[in-house]
Amino acid sequence: SFKMFTLCRSVVRREISSLLKYYSGSSSVPLTSEHYSVERGEFAEVTQLDLEEFQSILEGRLLTDTSEVEPYNVDWLRIVRGQSKVVLRPKSTEEVSRILAHCNKRRLAVVPQGGNTGLVGG
Repeated sequence: SFKMFTLCRSVVRREISSLLKYYSGSSSVPLTSEHYSVERGEFAEVTQLDLEEFQSILEGRLLTDTSEVEPYNVDWLRIVRGQSKVVLRPKSTEEVSRILAHCNKRRLAVVPQGGNTGLVGG
């Protein structure tokens, strides 16, 4: 009985360790550019002024911390990973329109994302 308990505990620990490794950090998920021939194009980089503009539109509904942005960069199958530095979370079509107008004016690349439930990666 004690041997069985020890064996079960060992199996559970191994499974938990495996799950933690799988779900901790996205660095194990290859970048999309490593899977496919993609090029960034002629887009500007996001600046502090851009973040301030987004902040004024979204009233705090933007994410810039790496740990908060990470889940948005990895598809749910953990096959490919993007490199976005900021996540904007608009609540209305007006906010979306203002964000896209700013991005167009500044030539900032936009990656739209819905519920992150679709299949990606080709």
